[in-house]
Amino acid sequence: MLLVTSRKPIWLHSDANSRLRTLKGAIFDWDGTLAQIDDREFYCINQTLTAHHSKPIDLGFLIKNYYQRAYENGTGPRMVLETALSRDDGARIDEAYETYRKLLRDTVNKAKLQSGALELLSTLKARGFKLGIATMRFTRSVVAEELDLLKVSPLVDVLFTREDLGPGRGLESLEEVVDKRKQLVIRALDRLRLRVEDAFLVGDSWWDVRAGKKLGIRTVLVRTGFARYNDFSKENPDVTINSLVELENRLESKGWNL
Repeated sequence: MLLVTSRKPIWLHSDANSRLRTLKGAIFDWDGTLAQIDDREFYCINQTLTAHHSKPIDLGFLIKNYYQRAYENGTGPRMVLETALSRDDGARIDEAYETYRKLLRDTVNKAKLQSGALELLSTLKARGFKLGIATMRFTRSVVAEELDLLKVSPLVDVLFTREDLGPGRGLESLEEVVDKRKQLVIRALDRLRLRVEDAFLVGDSWWDVRAGKKLGIRTVLVRTGFARYNDFSKENPDVTINSLVELENRLESKGWNL
């Protein structure tokens, strides 16, 4: 597989007058980027609706109300539940959302990786990269359990979730989403003792790219998760790839030579 053929270090040549710099690390988003969350979300949402005596949704409903509302404030699963339950008079979204959260905690066994994720992490780790995961998911213990199950834990040096930023509450604005994302990446870089110029950030959403731009770190947008159903090109990521399997060749084409 291409991801494991080369043992050369990664270099970045940002412009014609800059010197080459060896990259030393990478920060990854989890849901939608390294982890394939779609099947599990679909299951948990429909199990929640059934438990609250509402009709299940189809995949098109999930895509429309989860992914294609990416520039609206609110979490994808809650927006799906709110929309689905609005069909039923007197439905209580807070109770339903708690049911969903419990189901997500109890279905770690349904967690899956995106194609090429483990191979990519293994390759970067073998080359001496410092690797971090910074996710906007809140409950750290659940994400950590997923990393253990999927054999990702030995390959990453740090994990940060939104829980690490303090007591949980809903994100109240798109600006706050970007700010929280930025804070998580900063914490990961600090723990890894990396400067922004020494690493790149990989994510599947507009807030990944926007937070990376504000921070000054190089950004890679992978067209999985949110980016599979939205055009985020106006966010101007440094590199865009269709899947993690393409990362090596795409970075080489941008001058980030492997």
